Amino acid sequence: MTADLPPISVVVIGRNEGDRLVACLRSINESEYPRESLEVIYVDTNSTDDSLDRAKELGAKVISINPKRPCAAAGRNAGSAVATHGLVHFFDGDTIIHPRWFHEAVEAMKNSNVACVFGRREEIAPSHSIYNFWTHHDWYVVPGKADSCAGDALFRKDVLLAAEGYDESLIAGEEPDLCYRIRSEQSKVILSVDAPMTRHDMGMTKFRQYWTRCTRTGHAYAEVGGRHRGMHSWRQARWKHPIHVVGGIVALVVSIVLPSWWPFSAWVFLEAVAWFRNACRLRVRVGTMRDALRYSLHHYLSKLPITVGMCGYWVRAFFRRSPRALVEYRN
Repeated sequence: MTADLPPISVVVIGRNEGDRLVACLRSINESEYPRESLEVIYVDTNSTDDSLDRAKELGAKVISINPKRPCAAAGRNAGSAVATHGLVHFFDGDTIIHPRWFHEAVEAMKNSNVACVFGRREEIAPSHSIYNFWTHHDWYVVPGKADSCAGDALFRKDVLLAAEGYDESLIAGEEPDLCYRIRSEQSKVILSVDAPMTRHDMGMTKFRQYWTRCTRTGHAYAEVGGRHRGMHSWRQARWKHPIHVVGGIVALVVSIVLPSWWPFSAWVFLEAVAWFRNACRLRVRVGTMRDALRYSLHHYLSKLPITVGMCGYWVRAFFRRSPRALVEYRN
């Protein structure tokens, strides 16, 4: 342990991750960072497999929680509460950590104004399914100052304490909510580093899983975007997605009433033009025009389930119904 390599509390959260959790913990233990400088904490939420025993075998400090409303925020807060070091790194249990990442992260943390650091998260098997491919490119964040991180990120513990941690009332969007509060209330920087951080195992093969994940995203846009006026892109998403969906419904109804397929055909044409233009914009980052078209399709296909997720949140809020439970898209 030296001043250049400060100790890190590593918090891994999971539920029934099985072999994915083993791979995650082993990648931490085998990283190039001194093992004695890493405090590894595994927080388990109601697993029914042998995750707890396997985590213990790999040397992790194990915590089991049973919140009334399970969510990632509860697991991360439980882990940071017992963390003993000034730097706390969160990982999801379905990730594999790059051997050099901890070195890259602490180097970026030398800037005292930086509160959170994260690197490139990529899919382990982006070609395994179209959903993995879409997610692989969704993870990309432009290096530099960022609005928020995802589940894998290094935080200063004092910043987390000042922000009172993750909001456990949220079933999705807890990271953007926390990062926004850190940026606006503490004037700290969320930093994206151009270095490999983790490989993620999405393992998504069915449209039903994709639909569920997108509705959860819509729920987050509606709830978190509605809280913070400064989250401009999230607040814009609350009307941009529904406009596309409502436009299609109106065009279809008009076509049926007239009857004429011209209104609906015009809407389809405009959506196709937008899809193609978006693909042209993405081509340099994605690699080829073919892949850019495939990725751009996701941007427009997801608008319907995202809108459904937003409407579901708004209906519950209007009728003051109890909040949704954890939304799981993977068995």
